[in-house]
Amino acid sequence: MPSPSGRNSKQTEQTFWTKLSREVNIFVKRIDRREVLTFLVFVCISAFFWLIQTASQENDEEYTIRLKIDNMPSNLVFTTKVQDSLRVKIKDKNINLFKYRYSWGESFDSLTVDFNSYEDANGNFRLRSSELEALLRNKLYSTAKITSVTPSLIDARFVKTKGKKVAVAFASNISAAPNYRCLPAQISPDSVVVYAPEAMLDTLSMVETQMYEAHNMQDTVSTILPLQLPIGAKSTPTQVEVTVPVSLFVEKTIGPLPINVTDVPAGRTLSIFPNQTSISFLVDFGHYDNIGAEDFFISVSYNSIKSSLQQTIPVDIISYANPGMVDRITLRTTEVEYLIEEESPVNSFNDYNSYNSFNGYKGYSTE
Repeated sequence: MPSPSGRNSKQTEQTFWTKLSREVNIFVKRIDRREVLTFLVFVCISAFFWLIQTASQENDEEYTIRLKIDNMPSNLVFTTKVQDSLRVKIKDKNINLFKYRYSWGESFDSLTVDFNSYEDANGNFRLRSSELEALLRNKLYSTAKITSVTPSLIDARFVKTKGKKVAVAFASNISAAPNYRCLPAQISPDSVVVYAPEAMLDTLSMVETQMYEAHNMQDTVSTILPLQLPIGAKSTPTQVEVTVPVSLFVEKTIGPLPINVTDVPAGRTLSIFPNQTSISFLVDFGHYDNIGAEDFFISVSYNSIKSSLQQTIPVDIISYANPGMVDRITLRTTEVEYLIEEESPVNSFNDYNSYNSFNGYKGYSTE
């Protein structure tokens, strides 16, 4: 049973919140809503004029601009490093600086220069500070001032070179999901023409794509990958399309299949036990019905008999199927017993003993 003091405390708390709610309601009713609306209008007008004043103020800001060189002949390559970006400091109104940052109107994130306008007959490509600023001003508003450009000079050497056609290799770290297989990648084009100094071309036999990584794959993937080229080299084209086929593999068993005997010398016969077996393998689901007994050749070789003490011969299998369609081939019979026989009578007792000492099923041979 609650104590009298506990009940009094609870009643006092309820009375406090009731009085507070009543006072708030009375205050809200006394407020003139027209006065509140007028106040909000003046706040919006003040904010608008503040924005206009702030946007009109000048400020400094630095931008990173990518440098692109256009119209460079494919048989010319740079032998020195070419700056691929510029750091530009600009003084302008805040509103314009904001537009530069987010590339409103004229794109400001890159600068394209014509190779033919800045190269000379001595193999030099040179862009001076004044020339860089002139190109940049074309992208700026008339109120802008360029306070600095880094680097202030673009200076590079280039040479003329012959191209060399080399193969493209797919650089990857890929794996398929359980019961799936990644088939050999298809690259298009499978070769490119690389332009580089002669000494580099002499040692270049192939180029790799950018590393591609994917795991637990269940579907065929096609992607565009740039090429990894040595410094000072370029290629035509600069990227290739790579398709990685992914297929579901299922188990299939074929049999019985004959075990063929090969490499038997003239005048002898080789009998084996058993002479048939079956095989199991994983096959691409899309080619399940296309793979049959004619795609495999199972055999034993007479040459695999190394001594008369040898009691069995290993069974070999050759698959004529496309390697991408069949995987994990398993023979039910991996070894067979054998019997060697002479097709013609032994002419002498010595010949018989000599033959019997070398060949035989479990050390035994017959005439």
